[in-house]
Amino acid sequence: MIFNTIEFVIFLLVVFALYWSFFNKSNTRQNILLLFAGYFFYAWWSWKFLFMFIGTSLIDFYAAQKIEKHEEPGKRKFFLILSITGNLSVLLFFKYYNFFVTEFANLIGSNPDNLTLQIILPLGISFYTFQAMAYTIDVYRKTAPAEKNLLTYLCYSSFFPQMLSGPIERANHLMPQFNRRREFKYTQAAKGLELMLFGFFKKVVLADNLAVIADRGFASPENYGSGDLIIATLCFTFQIYCDFSGYTDIARGVARLFGFELIKNFNNPYFAQNINEFWRRRHISLSTWFRDYLYIPLGGNKKSKLRTSINIIFVFAISGLWHGASRTFLAWGLYHGILSALNRLFNFKFDLPKPVKITFTFLIVALGLIFFRAVNMENAYEVMGKIFHSEFSLLKIFLGISRLKLFLLFTALAVVFILERINEINPGYFQNLFAKKLIKYSAYYYAVILILLLGVYDNTPNFIYFQF
Repeated sequence: MIFNTIEFVIFLLVVFALYWSFFNKSNTRQNILLLFAGYFFYAWWSWKFLFMFIGTSLIDFYAAQKIEKHEEPGKRKFFLILSITGNLSVLLFFKYYNFFVTEFANLIGSNPDNLTLQIILPLGISFYTFQAMAYTIDVYRKTAPAEKNLLTYLCYSSFFPQMLSGPIERANHLMPQFNRRREFKYTQAAKGLELMLFGFFKKVVLADNLAVIADRGFASPENYGSGDLIIATLCFTFQIYCDFSGYTDIARGVARLFGFELIKNFNNPYFAQNINEFWRRRHISLSTWFRDYLYIPLGGNKKSKLRTSINIIFVFAISGLWHGASRTFLAWGLYHGILSALNRLFNFKFDLPKPVKITFTFLIVALGLIFFRAVNMENAYEVMGKIFHSEFSLLKIFLGISRLKLFLLFTALAVVFILERINEINPGYFQNLFAKKLIKYSAYYYAVILILLLGVYDNTPNFIYFQF
């Protein structure tokens, strides 16, 4: 079920009404409703994978109980491996089987069609498996307690606002919220609706309109010159941010409607002044996951400079493959890994104005996203080649799109980034500004009007990170 559909709106209204009426008698009742809502939400896409999802959740719950119960290192490690193996085996098979057998077949000169399978990727598998592994690892490290209540754990693993595209929540933050008494608070619900409105605006007005321009360039780069392909690349750079951060805003907003707080997953990454800062600001829940559960166990930055650089590149390579089983995602991960390793190795510090450093970092990120967006390496090379070596042509990529629509689109995009930057610098600014009802409701009104006028609804585009 996709957020930007009428089905989800109906689903949300029904669950919200039941949650705060009949099921409001106790948090146990509310949790039962959330559990069934989460499973229904997931089964809407494919009920067959629901049983696999429940099965791995039960294994993780059981394994965490055993890890906490036993003091003997061997038994604790056995149940940890059981949990991680259960999650990774599902992830590796569904997401990476065809990729690895194809690469192996090409290596030995065999026909990969004889080995590949027609596999459908379970929705959100990369997110909920990482969240599950974080839980059992934390229990093993004794940084989080094993949850004794099966209902609570199942709710944690299937909380529908964030189960498909994150944020990847840690047990210490989200799990206790299921055990607390939750009462309806108007202010919390209102802030949730504000986040949802902002998220929908970023998705259907900005991301989906920018996608039209970006898709033109990457679908047929041979038809465009360097200027148009630069525009297509920049449009995708903003598209992926608005799409993914829009999802996160909606997820956090929906969670607030039910009395929950999810972590913030983005902190204005396009205002970063270097590549390492960029990754501290973008997809924060995934970046911290790789830091805590892969980079630090490999030795982090406590080893030699060479070993640290290797660790960084390796982690980013895995991060690239986490996003997708293809050479393009691996190249994107290696690109960022090498840049981050070089930045840490030589500790580049340029005495340049802040806007220059922000612009330079942004352009580096945008260039790397060509690999992320391209359908294959040949497509990526073609786009890059035409950007750097073809004739400069401009505005051909905008053909068929009215000037008014383009003006409204790019003006709205600029306003969103300005507002987010202001909110970062002065978090209380909008709280004080929105205390004035005229300003608050005027903002709501214009956002809704733009969503209705400029929103893309034909074929209802999925969120980009649903494919991961």
